Amino acid sequence: MDGTPHAGFRVEEGAYDHYARSIDPTGDDVRQAADRHVAPHVELSGDGFSVLGSESGLSGAYAARMRGIQERLSRLGGNWQSMADAARRTSTNYEVVEAEQQATIERLGKELG
Repeated sequence: MDGTPHAGFRVEEGAYDHYARSIDPTGDDVRQAADRHVAPHVELSGDGFSVLGSESGLSGAYAARMRGIQERLSRLGGNWQSMADAARRTSTNYEVVEAEQQATIERLGKELG
């Protein structure tokens, strides 16, 4: 540092894009886990919890709970994707602002010079 106070912040070039690429697979994995591991257990085939399970509501409660878990996992995976998309938008916005500021500084330099 040269002792000059600096305001604002600086982001390494490509940092937002790198972050987005690094979390994209997580969103995919979570959504796939919902489909691969939970979905097969949403509906009970055959007697599942036996006739007593149907009569007592246990089968229905179990299916509802598994459906809820599947929906939440799918939503969570979607949230990871949204976070990655937000990082990509931030990257684009940051680049636009940086370019505008650079152009302003260059223009001021020419006007003052």
